[in-house]
Amino acid sequence: MAEASGAARGGDRPVSTFAPLAVPEYRRIWAAATVSHVGTFLQLTAGPWLMLQLTGSPLLVALVTTALLLPRLLLVVPAGALTDVLDRRTLLLVGQGISAVAVAALAVLTALDLIDPVSLLGLTFLLGIGSAIALPAFQTLVPDLVAAPLRAQAITLNSAAFNVARSLGPAIGGALVAVGLASAAFGANAVSYLVVMGVLLSFPREDVGTERRPGMWRSAAAGVRYARFTQPIRILLAVTALFSLTAASLQALLPSVVADDLGLGGVGFGVLYGLFGAGALAGALTRERVRLPAGRLMLPASIVLFSLGAIGFGLLTVPALAGAAITLAGLSWVWTMTTLNASVQLLAPRWVRGRVVSLFVLAVGLQPVGAFLSGALAEVLGAGAAVAIFAAGALVLGLATLRLRLPVLGGIEEPTAPEDWIVPDHEHHVAGTPVLVVTTWEIDPDDVEPFFAVLRELRRQRLRSGAYRWSVFRDASHPHRITEIFTVHDWTEHLAQHRRLDAEMVEVISRARSFDRSGGPVTRHLAGLDVVDPGAAPFEEQLLTVHDELHRTDGSVPLDPDGPRGGASK
Repeated sequence: MAEASGAARGGDRPVSTFAPLAVPEYRRIWAAATVSHVGTFLQLTAGPWLMLQLTGSPLLVALVTTALLLPRLLLVVPAGALTDVLDRRTLLLVGQGISAVAVAALAVLTALDLIDPVSLLGLTFLLGIGSAIALPAFQTLVPDLVAAPLRAQAITLNSAAFNVARSLGPAIGGALVAVGLASAAFGANAVSYLVVMGVLLSFPREDVGTERRPGMWRSAAAGVRYARFTQPIRILLAVTALFSLTAASLQALLPSVVADDLGLGGVGFGVLYGLFGAGALAGALTRERVRLPAGRLMLPASIVLFSLGAIGFGLLTVPALAGAAITLAGLSWVWTMTTLNASVQLLAPRWVRGRVVSLFVLAVGLQPVGAFLSGALAEVLGAGAAVAIFAAGALVLGLATLRLRLPVLGGIEEPTAPEDWIVPDHEHHVAGTPVLVVTTWEIDPDDVEPFFAVLRELRRQRLRSGAYRWSVFRDASHPHRITEIFTVHDWTEHLAQHRRLDAEMVEVISRARSFDRSGGPVTRHLAGLDVVDPGAAPFEEQLLTVHDELHRTDGSVPLDPDGPRGGASK
């Protein structure tokens, strides 16, 4: 699969799931996150059940989940861009602080019996804002604390911590709400955020490199382009979005199914939610062992098993059987989400990982849409039927993934440049924006079709590595003189493309180079001048160039990332 940069390699050997815990920094943040997750599930149990007590409406119960997750749709992409350009510890502290304030306010209002549906939804939405700000930073910081071979295991342990909490939190939360102590559940969650903030303050500030300094929206757009033009990531994000949309009904409507279809109270709700968490914990602990024999069937089988468990939970009316079904759903849910999360992170190079992860979180963020739609359907058909119908959609998705060419987790390596690629280390600066990189080939008439096929691949590589516009022209007088033009925002961004090349990009550039028949191709760099705006920089500054012949073929640079032959630079 040519497009899977660094994907699918053989020789996979199992690594202990617990190996990352030998790293002290990872162990510290993992333990704090586990405490925080317990608080989160106290919240996720108390919030919907409190709404059920206040209103009795399945739709409003589902809207609690929507309010918590909706900010991800709005904020997670810019938050991911900030993750790649700012200190991640600072973003985590800001996000955790906002969340702590929101749940502390919920605790106080509930204790004073002043809570109502509007304030419950509003403060839950504020909690979701804090989570959306912090999540991409957490998703990329924690795996980066361990070596690359342990990254999949670190992601799995993150899921295990989440699901240990899922096993304990709902049972504790269900007991608290059953005796009228929802405020205690909210208060414990607020304290858990303070625990995480204390651990984060023990970490040093991150040294942000020069490449991580473009504007937020520009940076976000570059991340979207990278994901769009990297087929395996694009497919995985689509599968994640569809699974999140169809799977959301199970957790969103769990309180309504427990109360209306199974006839259980708050304790029963906590036990069933805990069974989902117990299954999920078992999934986190067994994923590595199951992954090896399952191979490429791991993801489709996980989605199918989840859908069968969720359909069973929605239709069964015997609590013991419903408990078994929801345990199966929890097991396969974590297999699915861990496989998707780890695959996306491992396919993304370091320079864009935060933004790609934010897109993954955005795809998961379709859960509130699924929660709202399933809640509306539950108002008409009942909660159990709505869960079963949405889970049937997940079943269709699982069967469809059998036909997709997906990278196999365990055979994925982070995209890197070839070993003989040398990043030039020169002082250089060219004023002016934007920058156009213009490369011209003289091609043989018999090579037109294969050359154009390579150009289509070359376009994708330019846009993956930082260009935001690409086009190709032919000379009106010499039809086989072909010129490629791509545009980047400034010279700093163009130089960053040198450091972003991976093996796939270099291979495409090498193939394109082979078509030139004139000793080239020749590459020129055109920097924009502003002659209209009276507030623009003086022309002396706009004409500034400090450039140590970076793009000439002089033996110091094995391959020019602009012109596939490293021709003259002007």
